[in-house]
Amino acid sequence: MSLSNNSLAIETRIFGLLVKGLRLLLYSHVFISFCAFFLTIETFLLAGLPVSLALATFVFLATLFTYNLSSVQSVLRQANASTKPAPTSWTLRHRQELAIIGLSSLAGAAVLYWVFKLQLSGWFILHLALISVGYTVPILYKSKKVRPLRSVPLLKVFLIAYVWAAVTVFFPVMQAGAVVWEQEVLLLFLRRFLFILALALLFDIRDYLYDQKTNTLTVPGFIGVRNTKLLSLGLLVLNGVLGTVMETALVEIALLLASALAALVVVYSSEEKPRLYYALLADGAMLLHASLVYLATLYT
Repeated sequence: MSLSNNSLAIETRIFGLLVKGLRLLLYSHVFISFCAFFLTIETFLLAGLPVSLALATFVFLATLFTYNLSSVQSVLRQANASTKPAPTSWTLRHRQELAIIGLSSLAGAAVLYWVFKLQLSGWFILHLALISVGYTVPILYKSKKVRPLRSVPLLKVFLIAYVWAAVTVFFPVMQAGAVVWEQEVLLLFLRRFLFILALALLFDIRDYLYDQKTNTLTVPGFIGVRNTKLLSLGLLVLNGVLGTVMETALVEIALLLASALAALVVVYSSEEKPRLYYALLADGAMLLHASLVYLATLYT
């Protein structure tokens, strides 16, 4: 009996550690940063360019900083506040650690940029940085606080899709010294934009009830949850069609399979689904996409 109790206690402890590890991986934004890392690698493979792990790591660190920027802002705001409200969510309870992760990743990205002399346009990075910072942080203009870009009606998902597509497609092309404005590159950018936009719409579905309470107009609030899911599925279909036109047989199969699995995530999404569903499956669709393309290119 005691052995059974000890075994149960050990299993419970292991399960608890696994849950804590999963939360850390997802809520610290390490997981989604790995998605950006592997999508960057995917672009090198699809474009037939030599893979730069330094550039992919730079994208990983830049993504990690961007997604933890709100925690940096929260810590700074808390330091200036006279009262400190009790934290409720995991992110708020660990905002100091997340802020340290964010600032450390920014420093790491800067070191990589200079040490490896990454061939990226400074002006291109600047405009993406302005969008990323403005997405989260309110801007002061003539002593008036301008709301962050994510609260602008209907704009949020398009900004997310644009920045992700620009970073994971144009950065690898720039690093390889290829021409960004070639037709094949622009079509690859379009395909990545459509795929990310289809997934970004799911997070609007996730936040549908909250956005209604805060009077924030998003795509589901404008056309409804059902039509938003149909729009997401349509974007995945269009992305798949473009992929079959441009790629070889094995890569075509990989892209279609990735789109089909992402479509399943869309079909079963709803505003009642837990946040873990979106953090693990919706974001994970990007990682799966890159993994399937990698496997396909091994045999091409």
